[in-house]
Amino acid sequence: MMMRELPRFEPIGLNELRRFWKQYRGNAEVERMLLEIAQSRQTLISLERYFESVHKAWKDEKLGQLVAMEKMRLIFVEQNLRLGALAGLKPPPRKNEPDEPEPALVD
Repeated sequence: MMMRELPRFEPIGLNELRRFWKQYRGNAEVERMLLEIAQSRQTLISLERYFESVHKAWKDEKLGQLVAMEKMRLIFVEQNLRLGALAGLKPPPRKNEPDEPEPALVD
């Protein structure tokens, strides 16, 4: 099945999602749409973690470059950039990366 390409658009940031949630609280259709966005983002994060595990095993076995794996990796990179840079968000730290330190408070 060929998916139709969507037009380019700026992604909805987390703060904007929260604002919509508060603004449209009680509107079942909007709430459902916002929950769908949140659920889709959680699913992408889960899929990316599984991908990283499979990719690591593939690399450790020195099985070469698999085109489908590389295309999947690029999709995850694109989504992280889209959600992060364009919406002003930083992607969550990876499993083995430490959280960023809290910024110093200026008096």
